This record gives sequence, C-alpha cells and structure tokens, in this order.
Amino acid sequence: MAVNIPELEKPLAVPGFRIGTASCGVKSPALKGKRQDLALIVGDVACHAAGVFTRNRFRAACVRHGEATLAEHSDTIRAIIANAGNANAGLGEMESFWARQLIEAGAEAAAVAADVVLSASTGVIGTPFPIERIQEGVHEAAAALDADGWEAAANAIRTTDTFAKWSSAQVNIDGHSYTLTGIAKGSGMIHPNMATMLGFVATDAPIAASQLQVMLKRVADRSFNCISVDGDTSTNDTLYLLSSGIGLGHAPLADTELFEQALTGLCIELAQLIVRDGEGVSKFVTIEVTGAASEADARTVGRAVAVSPLVKTAFAGSDANWGRILSAVGNAGIAIDTNRITLLADDVLMFKDGNLHPDYRDEDGMGVFAQPEFTVTLDLGMGDATATVWTGDLTHEYITINAEYRT
Repeated sequence: MAVNIPELEKPLAVPGFRIGTASCGVKSPALKGKRQDLALIVGDVACHAAGVFTRNRFRAACVRHGEATLAEHSDTIRAIIANAGNANAGLGEMESFWARQLIEAGAEAAAVAADVVLSASTGVIGTPFPIERIQEGVHEAAAALDADGWEAAANAIRTTDTFAKWSSAQVNIDGHSYTLTGIAKGSGMIHPNMATMLGFVATDAPIAASQLQVMLKRVADRSFNCISVDGDTSTNDTLYLLSSGIGLGHAPLADTELFEQALTGLCIELAQLIVRDGEGVSKFVTIEVTGAASEADARTVGRAVAVSPLVKTAFAGSDANWGRILSAVGNAGIAIDTNRITLLADDVLMFKDGNLHPDYRDEDGMGVFAQPEFTVTLDLGMGDATATVWTGDLTHEYITINAEYRT
C-alpha cells in the first residue's frame, strides 16, 4: 500500500565500483532461482568508508563485525556483502561464526582479503543462518559484477518492501563532477537510531575516512533518523558510505560542504521512500516542528508525534484529532509552554497560542487528514530551532503483515 511512489530514474554508475547479485534461497530453499537475495558491492580500489548502526542493544553480529572492521580498516575497505531473508540475529555464539563465514564468502567472491569486507543481513530474527546456501550461490554474484548493478542490488536486499529503493546525484566541486548512488531497504521496524533498514551509498568524491564518519552521522540525523513507521528499532540496522575517490588518484577535497549537501539530499530521498513503502502505510505525513529551543528538542517532539499509536491511527481514520497530537507533544519530555503552541494541518490553522482557533472547523481538518499526503506543523514558540520528521499512518494491514511475517 505504498504512497505516491515517485518514478525513479536509472541509478548512476559510480567510478570504482561494481555490483553483482545472486539467488541463494536464503529465506527458503524453495525461493532459490525465483528472487535475488544476495548483493555484492566491490570497490576496484581501496575505499574510504564510514558506517552508522542501530542503537538496539541486541545487536546482530554483522553490526558488531562492521564496527570492528571500520575501526581498523576504514581507509582500505574493498567490499560489502549483504543478504535478505535471514537477519542472523539472536543466535548466540553461532551468529558470530556465521557472520564471519558470510564475510569470508564475500571476500573470496570479490578476490580481496576478508579483513576489508563489510557485511549486512536482514530478515527473520532467530532462525538458523543458511550459510551453506550462500556459499554455494555467491559465485553467481561474482560473475554478475557490473558497474550498472545498483538496481539489481536494490531489489536483492528487499524483504517486505513492495518496491526497490535507490537514488543518485551528481555534484560539481572545483570543476570536477562526482557521483553518488545509494540503495536502501526498509518497510517495517522503522524508527530513529535506526530501523530495520539497510543503506549503502557509494561515491567517487575523494574524502578522508575520518571526515566521512563525522559527516555520515550528521547526515543520518537529518534523514534516516528522522523517519518512523512503527516505533520499533531493529537489531541489524546499517548504513554504509564508501568513497573510491582517493584510491582513484584524486586529491582529498579541502571543502566538503557541497558534497555533504548532496549526500543529505540523497539520504533524505531514500529515507522518505522507506516511509512511503511502510508496512500497511496508506498516508505519508510530514511533521514540521518550528520554534523549538534546540534542534534536538524539535526532533524529539517530531518523533513523539510520529510514533504515537493514537496519532497514527487518527491519520489512518482521517480523523483530525488535534488533541492526540498535542498530547504527544506533552509526552515528548522537553520543556514547553502550552500557551505558546500553534498547530496547523497543511494551511488549516487548528490551534494557536494554546487555544483552539475560533475559525477552525473540524470538517476542514478532516479534509486535510483524508489526503494521502499532508503536513502537520507545530510551532512551539520556544526559540528558533526546527526539525522535520516523516511518518505514516497505522492501519489494519500493518497488523496483518506482521502477524503473518514468519508464515
């Protein structure tokens, strides 16, 4: 039940990268040959890399391995291997063993050392990991390696996603044109810090690994950490950014501001695609918080509204229940003055300076909430900081999807 899916243009090849996919039957042997479920991203040169991961304390082995690998080899990463259908999480000691075997399979397929390979897994938690099927099928991904393999990889990492998600951008800096392409998956268990999502972005812009890490954290806070589908954060959430630029012989960028702007725009587009494809989502809602004392406060309020089951079910029922929205603001845990709050749904003024606006009519609010896409604006009247959060509604279909997830 995706909402207003944009028509995506063909993803751009990124100099220094080749991508291949395979059908291994990761979730079930019966799916082998029927859908791609393994992606291999290979850098032709040593790449600088950064990563942002879930804050769930029950973290999958691929996340732990990824953090350790970046700590030692963030300036020499050569490949990412990712599978869909099985999260390889919640499996005790075997989980780490299987994760290492996945990395070794990717290293062999990419013809690089295992120490410079990153991995990611997504799918069912707590089910034994079918590493033998991956080991048998990974050669298919190696044989398919191609600079134009991004769309295939976006399809291969899907689980309950109804469509593949990718985005590309180009940025001109000091007379040189650089390319960014990213793919992502995510539909349910989506909430800041981060969610059951995988995201892989590659660029040929020459940026030092230390700069990449700081930059990626800022970008994630303005994109993937500003979305919520259902308030659940997963065990496997991973966002990787790889740069081939310096390995291709370019000098490091002295000023990365333009690149960061392009990366932020690309990641916001990917994050919004995830919300538009949220499990059971029928509406795409932008929550704009203004007048906050700090950006952190603004984001906290936006998240509180975005995750509230009462607000989200009101969205689903086209019920302009402004009281639920204000209650969520009050539950956000930040200092507010209720006499300063103003609330709008699109351009319909509902609540101003702590009072229901005298000209507000419920049928006007209902008309906005009946749309498949609308904006809720909250002015807290506490300062000048702002933040934007994207979310959807909570429908019966979401319950159906997740009640039957393992069957």
